[in-house]
Amino acid sequence: MTTLDFARKHIVFNKSSPITGPFRDEFYPFLRKPLMAADGITCKRLVIYKASSCMGTVTGQIINTKRIVCDVGDQKMVCQSDDDAALWAKTRGKEWVRANKDAMRLVSRDKYAITNDLMIFRHKFLEISGPGITSAQSVQVRYLQTDESHLEAFPDGRLIEFEKRMGGRWDRQGTHITTAPDEGREVDTFFLAGQQDEWHFRCPKCTELFWPLWAEDAKDKYGAEVFVINGDSISCVCPHCHESFQDTARERYALVKDGDYVSQNPTASPETRSFRWSVFAAHWISWREMLIESVAAMEAAKLGNLKPLEDFHKKRLCKSWKPFLPDFGGGKGVNDYKIGDVWESAEEKIRILSADFQAGSGDEGAHLHALCVEYDRLGNSRRIEYRRLDTFEQLHQMALTLGVREAKVDGKLTGKGTCVIVDSGHENRLVFRECSKYGWYAYRGSDLEQFHVATIDGKQVSHPMPYSVPKPESGIVGEKQPDRLRGVAKGALPAGWAYCIVGDNNTLYGYLSALVGGSSGRYFGIASDMPEIYVANMPAFIPLVETDKKTNKAKATVWKRVRRDHFWDCEVMALTLAMKHGFFPLAISKQSA
Repeated sequence: MTTLDFARKHIVFNKSSPITGPFRDEFYPFLRKPLMAADGITCKRLVIYKASSCMGTVTGQIINTKRIVCDVGDQKMVCQSDDDAALWAKTRGKEWVRANKDAMRLVSRDKYAITNDLMIFRHKFLEISGPGITSAQSVQVRYLQTDESHLEAFPDGRLIEFEKRMGGRWDRQGTHITTAPDEGREVDTFFLAGQQDEWHFRCPKCTELFWPLWAEDAKDKYGAEVFVINGDSISCVCPHCHESFQDTARERYALVKDGDYVSQNPTASPETRSFRWSVFAAHWISWREMLIESVAAMEAAKLGNLKPLEDFHKKRLCKSWKPFLPDFGGGKGVNDYKIGDVWESAEEKIRILSADFQAGSGDEGAHLHALCVEYDRLGNSRRIEYRRLDTFEQLHQMALTLGVREAKVDGKLTGKGTCVIVDSGHENRLVFRECSKYGWYAYRGSDLEQFHVATIDGKQVSHPMPYSVPKPESGIVGEKQPDRLRGVAKGALPAGWAYCIVGDNNTLYGYLSALVGGSSGRYFGIASDMPEIYVANMPAFIPLVETDKKTNKAKATVWKRVRRDHFWDCEVMALTLAMKHGFFPLAISKQSA
């Protein structure tokens, strides 16, 4: 029995699919050929690039289940991490096996036949693991499958190590299902070595196949855009007969139902088969939703944050991503005022005071670099004043003098969020205690992406942000966080405790570089009489593209410090609070579009 016939006869979707009920390949025509390739005896390696949330994981589960029920030979499933492997086993692997009566008949009678890392059947097993090197040197299997091998958890060379677990078997097959990787990654070389079958629409009018490419890609291929934008609406135009199709469920399905794959490398060896389908293969997803995501990604890129654009290319268009440096501009702010001048702006404004605390060394004692910045609701800003301070009390007096809001007045909470923030990189316990006195925020930079959780339509959804939700931190050595403070992000805290915000350096540095350089289109005012020590040390970081030593291909953007960074850090913290208080719009959100 072929994998496609097995799916038609034995697979029933419930919550795993946007279309519930028995598997009907007329709903998913882009799955037919990849599933058929999984049966090809000459195919030793199957690579599938799929758009995020567009049946990729389900495809892997169908292949796994069919091999359990119908084929001879052991299997190995490699997930994104050890934790993800356990989660996959609990929520997907076990559920799929238990939902299939033929698979359940083959389960061993051993008490521990189905666990989170191993499923034992009568004459075969399925091992589930993370991508660690020890897992790549374990058991011999006939079939290998990896999930999301574009991630950094799969260093280059690791996929080959896993494929060696299949030995030289004539009937082996390694299956790699993933969203698109960075250009030059190991799985990308596998994809390019295959026939590169790309999913195409078929025009219902002229019956010609055409590639649903986005924006400039369509212009390069056909000389005109395939997806035509008219205001806030979008339509699809056949490049052959110029028939226009609207963004409705009926017309999206009409383009997909008779679609097919077109090979971009037809002379490749049949031992490697590669397929790709973008988000446009999923006819249940509206094109307008993709337009909103694309616009938001471009807006974020203009502000200096490339991550949404990278995600759109990788996860929606399913294109390999080539890291590049954005043009942040060559300016250094706008010098059109002097310290003390009143900012004549019709927009509501907020003043923020940020401080970088230094422990001092040698004859120099502990001190703070303090910067007051004013933002308006559109994200425009002016530098108000810079001071070098010796004590936290002086920082408090500076806040009072410049009219910067604090969360505590005379030791009591005012009920309003503070606009003072202090870096806790040095002497963090001391910083927490001082922040506790006045209700200030403490701050800590990180190279990790931060996430917020929002409730949308009754469901909790995690989404990336440049900064974390404030978290209580104690300034008292050895004091543990009591249970009553877990998950608390605002309100009164015990003496010596302060709320700490963790910032995503990579994202915030991009935003700030775009502001300083002028590419963001937002006003970044620096007083003409600002102290030279501030002007001379901005910007303190510059972006560089890191090159992979093995492949000599662009790997990632890194930030290199080229000047003293106290003033840069103050700007980053001020920008973070401006975002938090709603005075720096990040981009066009899906909800507002």
